[in-house]
Amino acid sequence: MDPTNNSAEARAPPPFDLKAYISRYEAQSETALQRLLFLAHYFHNEEGGGNTSPITGDAFEMAVAQIKSTGNYRRYLEEYGAIETSPDNASTVNADHSPELTSPLRNGGGDHPVSKNIIQYYIEYDPNFAPISKIEAQNQLETLEGRLSTAQSHIMKESIRTALLALAEFHKKRGELREALRRVFRSREYCTSGRQHTQVCLLLVELSADLREWGSVRESITRAEHTVMGDIDDHLFRHKLRALQGLASLAEGRYYDAAKSFTSVSSDLTNEINSVISAEDIAIYGSLLGLATFDREMLHSLVIDGTFKVRLELVPDMREALRHYSRAEYGQCLSILQHTLKRDLLIDIHLHSHVPALLDMVRDKCIEQYFQPYSSASLEKMGNVFGCTLKEMEMVVVKLISNGSLGEEARVNIADFTLRVESGDSLDRKTRRRARVAAAKMGAHFTRSAEGMIMRAACIESGVTIQGEKQRRGGRARVGRPQMQEDDPEMVVDDDPEVGKSAGPIEMDGSDSDEDGMEIENPNEF
Repeated sequence: MDPTNNSAEARAPPPFDLKAYISRYEAQSETALQRLLFLAHYFHNEEGGGNTSPITGDAFEMAVAQIKSTGNYRRYLEEYGAIETSPDNASTVNADHSPELTSPLRNGGGDHPVSKNIIQYYIEYDPNFAPISKIEAQNQLETLEGRLSTAQSHIMKESIRTALLALAEFHKKRGELREALRRVFRSREYCTSGRQHTQVCLLLVELSADLREWGSVRESITRAEHTVMGDIDDHLFRHKLRALQGLASLAEGRYYDAAKSFTSVSSDLTNEINSVISAEDIAIYGSLLGLATFDREMLHSLVIDGTFKVRLELVPDMREALRHYSRAEYGQCLSILQHTLKRDLLIDIHLHSHVPALLDMVRDKCIEQYFQPYSSASLEKMGNVFGCTLKEMEMVVVKLISNGSLGEEARVNIADFTLRVESGDSLDRKTRRRARVAAAKMGAHFTRSAEGMIMRAACIESGVTIQGEKQRRGGRARVGRPQMQEDDPEMVVDDDPEVGKSAGPIEMDGSDSDEDGMEIENPNEF
């Protein structure tokens, strides 16, 4: 669905500013490196169409600069395809540290690269970096291990904790996140204050998030909420946990829980946790997830009119989309999401895989809100509002009817392509109307039956009978003559066939069997 007809305020996204985007995150952090590599691959595949892209080249240059400054030779070899992962997930480096280059020239030519290690088409491989960095890392590791051994020999808890955290930082910079996580976990045993506990808990959550182990993230957050008490210097500690909890819920597809977590984060939290998530990320996640999952009342109280609205200043396009939704201008809202914001949503490393589902949820919600005050609407007009063809709108409406979003009584009339639904009041009125019609029919039938019984009783009492079927076929039924008294001299029998006409025949009007002659109100008329 492409809402283009009502996109007066929608515009194409501005040129992507890589430096401004990556400056949101802590320098030399793992999330900055992961985002740079993700952006490089995204713009190469989506924007460059398989050809070289200037944004991809800049992203690779910044990523390689960070890799070399931190000595993360394993990630360097991974990008160039010179590192192999064994079945037990242990990384092993090729003996000569040489990547298997697969450039178009070495593969017989071609317009597009045929390898997933696309960095080799932008930056030349440095064969000296990995061996030198490995030696330097080994020497630094021996120094840090010596400090830890000295602290353990003197049984100094603070020194042991400091040494373990220094080792964790060393492994983290080099991309050895699991080893860093193990070191941080050991340092918990040597924490003596609430401030130290908060520091360790946040490190555990951040490392678990970098590893994409969301179960560990939730477990660490739960443990932190129940164990960290007392003298906590960081008044934003619990808000940091909520932001990371929202990130875990988003990754697991629990969009409503994620929206609740992000919208409950204090506006005082800005870049204090930008080693994982920035202030702009919280604004985008909270507003988009709230738009997709909250009802109108909750959306206003938590996002549009609540304390979260301060964050919307960081993402003005999302603020405009929410404003249009609040005014029931659903076409403009979807147009901004589809044209202006979609690229920014797709380049987010945590959000990109959920964008199609979330935009569909927002579209379905807008259609439900649009149709709510009506009992009938034209699919063609709805398509014009939401910027889609008649066939696309029909498919979306059929899906909404199937899952019950538009109510049990909603139907699509294929003859005139309209969507109809009967409200609860309409159904009640129709039920009462049917009851009145049924009662009227029963009353009419009872009246006719009673009148027939009275007439028959009167005929029997007066000695009036109706002739048989055979005589009634030839003409009208005639009144039977009473038996004459022979001794009555005044009784004269006249054989003239005209005699008795004054009495007239007794005919059946047939009203007992014809119940359809009544003018009964049609129960289907409104």
